[in-house]
Amino acid sequence: MIITTFLVIFRRNNNILRSIGITAHATIILILSDHLVSTTRTYIGFKNNLQGSFSGLFLHCISFSLIAVLLTSLSSFFFSQFQASKQIDLRENRIFILANFFTLIIYYCSIIMGSFLGNTSDLIQMNFFFFLLYLCLSIIAFSFYYRAMKAKVEMIKKESDYQALMEYTESMENQYKEVRKFRHDFQNILNSLDDYVLSEDFSGLKNYYLNEIKPTSEEISEMNFKLTELQNIKQREIKSVLALKLMTAQNIEIEVNLEVKEVIEDIPLDAIVLVRVLGILLDNAIEAIEELAIGKLTVAVFKNKQEIQFIIQNDCKDHMPSIQQLKKEGFSTKGDNRGLGLSNIKEMLANYKNVVLKTTIKDQLFTQQFIITRRDI
Repeated sequence: MIITTFLVIFRRNNNILRSIGITAHATIILILSDHLVSTTRTYIGFKNNLQGSFSGLFLHCISFSLIAVLLTSLSSFFFSQFQASKQIDLRENRIFILANFFTLIIYYCSIIMGSFLGNTSDLIQMNFFFFLLYLCLSIIAFSFYYRAMKAKVEMIKKESDYQALMEYTESMENQYKEVRKFRHDFQNILNSLDDYVLSEDFSGLKNYYLNEIKPTSEEISEMNFKLTELQNIKQREIKSVLALKLMTAQNIEIEVNLEVKEVIEDIPLDAIVLVRVLGILLDNAIEAIEELAIGKLTVAVFKNKQEIQFIIQNDCKDHMPSIQQLKKEGFSTKGDNRGLGLSNIKEMLANYKNVVLKTTIKDQLFTQQFIITRRDI
């Protein structure tokens, strides 16, 4: 029964660890249900031996099935609530899977020992209370593990927030330097006009304006990628990674277009995950344009009542591999040991049911559409 259950579950999700965890957990529920019925039957005076009593066996099976269904429903509810509140899918957690697996082994060792000793009602009761005690201890141990893991995640998040703040501060310092440089250049331009104006050399002034000032003005305009629109993003970490990556693209003379028309706040996704995903997507886009030596990077952020969308688009080669190939671990168009970006994103987002990453390649444009749906929808 256990092997068949494992094979059925494995065929559905194609994940060995997850299948082992679900099979072990389901079997533990069956064992606890069976022992609970046996112990209850003993306390209310039913016969211990059901082999000769069809009605007793039938009642045992009905009671056992009802309790198993009840415990399964409670477990499913607990898993869904835990995932919704803690953003952790216990069915994917390796520690939880291993705890279920070894709990099952210990339970079966006790059952086998009990069968050698005769499986008396007292022994069944003792096994049942041992099972409950072991289960409680396992839950307590897992709760301590979860607290330690939560503290570690919070520490990593604080480090990430600090790093994001440092990067954002650095980007603001670079912007301030650019402003100071512009002020200095602007002052020099004004000083250079003095001689033309004082000597009333308007023909020379016109030539100087057309050949020197106007091209400089157009260059400044092109270098300005509307950083002010980042003010519409209220989450500091997201604003920081966008500013840093877009300034990097600007500094290597990539044409950048940024569009954030609406105020974006309360993004329903873990900030660390979102920063890592956006960082990978932007790095890939910048590297692709660098490889082409010419191209445009477009970043847009939209929102509505149901979702928030991050769209990252860049020029790409004429002949690109299929999207399935690009998302395979280890595959890369940029050389060996480079193809981990999209596969890492796929792994990071595996436990989040409210996110979708759509990839399209059309007319030499590579578009990544990262959609985050609000959880209350």
